[in-house]
Amino acid sequence: MHLKDIGSSRLPSFLLPCSHCGHLLAITAVTPALLENGFGSDDLEDITHTCVQCGTTVIRTIRTLSGDAHAIAHRG
Repeated sequence: MHLKDIGSSRLPSFLLPCSHCGHLLAITAVTPALLENGFGSDDLEDITHTCVQCGTTVIRTIRTLSGDAHAIAHRG
């Protein structure tokens, strides 16, 4: 199967429902992901989402776009 590079979706990836009560989660923090040696990563971020209703938190770790990939993704 042949895969080709495509830009990321323009749909928001942060509209997550709370797994506990079903309300929307809001982004409450974005920090560099910590590596095993205790230093922050240059290309990974931890995004903390908190439920506005019950306070449940979810932390997602994502890879940030490099300068070239960011430019390609926002071409248009």
